[in-house]
Amino acid sequence: MEKYTTKSATRLGASYSEETKSVEFKLYSKNATKVYLCIFDKPQGELPVMMLEMQKNDNDIWQTSVKDYVLNCKNKPVFYGFRLFGPNWPYSEEYEPGSEIGLISKFDEKSNRFNPNKVAYDPYCLELSHLPSDVNPGFNMFRSGAKFHLIDNAKWSMKSVFRPIEDTEIAKIEPRAFNSEIIGEVHIKDLTQLLNTPEHGTYKGAANFAKNIKKLGITMIEFLPLNEFDSRQNGTNHWGYMPLGYFTLARKYAFDKTPGNLLKEFRSMVDEFHQNDIKVCLDMVYNHTGEGGLVNHNVDDANLFSYALIDNSSYYKVYKNGYYRSNSGCGNDFNANSEAVLNLIIDSLIFWVNQGVDAFRFDLAAALLENSCNCEEIYDNIDSLAAKLKEKLNEKGINVVDNFNEAQDGIILIAEPWTCGGKECYQLGNFPSFWAEWNDVSRDLIRKITLRSSEVTPSQMKDLIEGTPSKFKSINKSINYIASHDGFTLYDLNNFSHKSSSTQGGSDIEICGDYDNNSYLQENSIRKQLMFLFLSYGIPMIQIGDIIMHSKNGNNNSYNKDDGTNYLNWDKALRKGSLENRITEFTRNLIKFRNENPILRSRDFVQSLSYHYNNGQIAPLGNSGYWNNPFDLFFGVLINSSKNRIYFASNKHEENLGIVLPPNIVNTSWHVCADSSNFGNLDFEPKDYIEKEYILNPCASAIFIELAN
Repeated sequence: MEKYTTKSATRLGASYSEETKSVEFKLYSKNATKVYLCIFDKPQGELPVMMLEMQKNDNDIWQTSVKDYVLNCKNKPVFYGFRLFGPNWPYSEEYEPGSEIGLISKFDEKSNRFNPNKVAYDPYCLELSHLPSDVNPGFNMFRSGAKFHLIDNAKWSMKSVFRPIEDTEIAKIEPRAFNSEIIGEVHIKDLTQLLNTPEHGTYKGAANFAKNIKKLGITMIEFLPLNEFDSRQNGTNHWGYMPLGYFTLARKYAFDKTPGNLLKEFRSMVDEFHQNDIKVCLDMVYNHTGEGGLVNHNVDDANLFSYALIDNSSYYKVYKNGYYRSNSGCGNDFNANSEAVLNLIIDSLIFWVNQGVDAFRFDLAAALLENSCNCEEIYDNIDSLAAKLKEKLNEKGINVVDNFNEAQDGIILIAEPWTCGGKECYQLGNFPSFWAEWNDVSRDLIRKITLRSSEVTPSQMKDLIEGTPSKFKSINKSINYIASHDGFTLYDLNNFSHKSSSTQGGSDIEICGDYDNNSYLQENSIRKQLMFLFLSYGIPMIQIGDIIMHSKNGNNNSYNKDDGTNYLNWDKALRKGSLENRITEFTRNLIKFRNENPILRSRDFVQSLSYHYNNGQIAPLGNSGYWNNPFDLFFGVLINSSKNRIYFASNKHEENLGIVLPPNIVNTSWHVCADSSNFGNLDFEPKDYIEKEYILNPCASAIFIELAN
């Protein structure tokens, strides 16, 4: 297998120069007026052993280098941070840490929040020494409110960690069309936490589990955020959607937590997945940061970890009154159009590509479609960062795949095409063509087909099968899914009529139901939903936990549950005869069926389709009485292929429905491969020659294949 070499160098941050035998430090701040680099001997409990004034160049980059003290950085990590002065707190020669000498205001009319009493960590550092809650659970020493702004937190602030990391080789996967991928979404700890192994819940544990993921048919694993975050922030944070750094990895997921070894363990994990022909996708949160913004909506009281200290108005969208815009719902919207954030996003993507990452899912990605540095909501798919990202990455030597039907060498960009609030924040279908998009229209429709069938017309089912051209204009870019980390699991949405009362947050409006606890309808519906997922045009995504029927007991917002609510129980999926085992095998073989029939992922898929009534005759597209009738009981689609023809038939009625399959080609006959109501049929092997009529059981769907006699 071909290999390529990783790289750990970044444009800014700390880097070791063999030529000068020194560590060079670079920090962007447009509005700072004086910056000091602070070097620490230990990450906690001590004041800096060295403070060096940094010099600013014409590109607003502050820089300095250290030679003598850090010559041993290859053996011992360097811990560092920054003290910054700015217009609201200009430098004074009389200033001493812990004083307010020089202070004009905690923030000014240009949204500056400089405070030299707080030591900022480096946005470009590859590792953080510790988390704010490790030393101060209430975060008081990081705040600007009341008298907190006078606390010199140098002894306890989070330190950037630098240690030179040797380049390594990682296995490279041969290019293949993106529409051939099966994406499996999972939280890295949940994946292996319940396994009886020393490395469970870690990067190493995930690597050792790669072969099991491959057996399921998953070809791209999409991890919930792996960037460093504070799991104790605002109570409990398990999912990690509060990133502290975009070049860092969460230490809690490392088997070897020794400073400097995080990236090595991550690279080994990527290498192991690649050796099993599985691509790696990272969930990146560029719409807000874990700094969290204001405390109790008090404009005087902000969390000051890094970005706000370094250049608040460059990094965040801030109103003139000092409040942060929060369309992300998380306290501070990143300013994706500023030079600082634009470059940081591009630089961090390049960094992770250099670690072997194949794809990126962008959380609340409508934020990257904005084309304004202030708080206006102007969405633009021509001049925004989202529109120019391919071009900007190409300039850096990183190719972005722009045709999902062809095997191209490059990375995949996936958008969650909305944000939590703000004007026109729903942008499904509006991203440039080189973006794939999470498709909530197909998600909701797949659910409604079984849960609210009287709301679904044949025309909507046709739109689903064809990759939602109503939104994507027939471009193959739809990420189809039934459930994701947000909301109910696949099992729960078919077993609960409302969310659990113990859920914190979570939508009260879910397309879900318990079918009056009718076990036949519950399992049949799950199979039927899976059939629609894997037979629809686009790229299928499934939670890995959904394959093994993981239940969260009705919790549809488990972001704060670092326990069995989220941990995956693999033992249940191995018990022959259990629901968990049946759905695992059914899904695995459904994926295999998709892979064995190239037409299902062909660029010619939509052109191969014809639609039929339950008598086998073609349903003309002009028959609006059929296509727009939500009470029509039958939907049938014939998929024509030179290899063989496939027929997918679905019954919405709660009674048996006799159907006639489309006329055969000469010397061929129809055979049933799978029936959602036949719980014993798991392997998708052609069975039962269909001579005349086939009886679809109540609410059932079936897949047929035409074979030579």
